[in-house]
Amino acid sequence: MLIGHQRIWDFLQKSAKQNKLAHAYLFVGPAQVGKTTLALEFVKWLLCEKNKSSTSFKVLDKNQNRACGQCKSCLDIAKNQHPDVFVLSPPQFLKGDVLKSKEIGIDEVRALQHQLALCSYGAQYKVAIIEEAAALSSEAANSFLKTLEEPSGQSIIILISSAWQSILPTIISRCQLIKFGLVPEREITAGLEALSKKKTDFKKAVKLAAGQPGRAIKLLTEPDFLAEQEKNLEKLEKLLKSDLAWRFARAQELAQNTPQTQEVLAQWLVWLRDRVLESSGRPDLMIGDSAERPKYQTNQLVRACREIQKTKTILSNTSFNARLALEVLMLKI
Repeated sequence: MLIGHQRIWDFLQKSAKQNKLAHAYLFVGPAQVGKTTLALEFVKWLLCEKNKSSTSFKVLDKNQNRACGQCKSCLDIAKNQHPDVFVLSPPQFLKGDVLKSKEIGIDEVRALQHQLALCSYGAQYKVAIIEEAAALSSEAANSFLKTLEEPSGQSIIILISSAWQSILPTIISRCQLIKFGLVPEREITAGLEALSKKKTDFKKAVKLAAGQPGRAIKLLTEPDFLAEQEKNLEKLEKLLKSDLAWRFARAQELAQNTPQTQEVLAQWLVWLRDRVLESSGRPDLMIGDSAERPKYQTNQLVRACREIQKTKTILSNTSFNARLALEVLMLKI
């Protein structure tokens, strides 16, 4: 289920109904805000068998604003089995959080290119979704550039990234950029209420989600994850007041799991941003809630935000030693 991003949804629907879809999109924004969810929901709607006029299968029904979720096309997309929809993802972490490779390689891209070049099995469009497009290897990215320059038939390509600055500029220039932001608490709450079959107090999960619906759902379904996130914020508050020995111990702890480090730093950024807005007299722009907390100097908060963002970029885009990067961060915030 899609939570938030109504403006983006309306824009894509309008483009489709006016037959003005771009051949390639680049969805960018923070992790777990719903970029992949929106891409899949949009493709479901676009190919939904109940979303066609009675006179022509290729004409979108202008009154149908969501996929039915029940036809063969919708069900096949949900199960990643649709013959005209292809989802390419970077390798996942294996046991012990060790990766064979974190890149999407040339072989995977060539296989995708081959599929896109084939005739459709019946859908109006062939669709390719590439998750975390920044993970494309240099060879794969250069090969895929040819597909963007010379799209085949009725194909739509959706690239997704939370670190899009590291994508080849030539790839970015050939895509229509769609920027996703954090989702306000009220929209996440409404989405969770629609998903839940029983009355649940969502307040804590929504607050800790920090504007990320995917994180909110995980917080509700995994109690251990909820407890872990609460501890992360407690550590940040302690961090801002602690000596270097305690900070360096936290750096060592964080460096042991780089993907988790990115999540923690993203959560810290949202929390710090809210504190800046709170101290600046703009609580109306906050993602989380306003509560009684120790007061921090605005310049300290802004500096911490800046340094955390720098560290996130370093960890995402370089092979720089994670522990050293985090120790530098601890020195500067």
